[in-house]
Amino acid sequence: MKIKLTQPQEDALRVFLDGFEDAEQLSTREYVVDLYDISEPVSLDLVFVKGGVAIDGAAQLKYDADQDGWYMGERLDSPEAVRAALEQAGALGT
Repeated sequence: MKIKLTQPQEDALRVFLDGFEDAEQLSTREYVVDLYDISEPVSLDLVFVKGGVAIDGAAQLKYDADQDGWYMGERLDSPEAVRAALEQAGALGT
């Protein structure tokens, strides 16, 4: 699945990911990021492609109080849900 981004949105996302503690750059184009501080936390594998980002993986994050840790929940199959998560995190700029 792919999310179309304008060049300013793509630039804002790169800046966000490069400065975000819970993002890891895997290559010049690929990042893995966990967004814990949004209403429905998610884990994303994003690859920058022409005109936007491809989502190689996306899943809800669930918290287990007994284990005091996060685990992967259901897979996200909706590009709109991924875009909403990025927007809520402030990753796409204004």
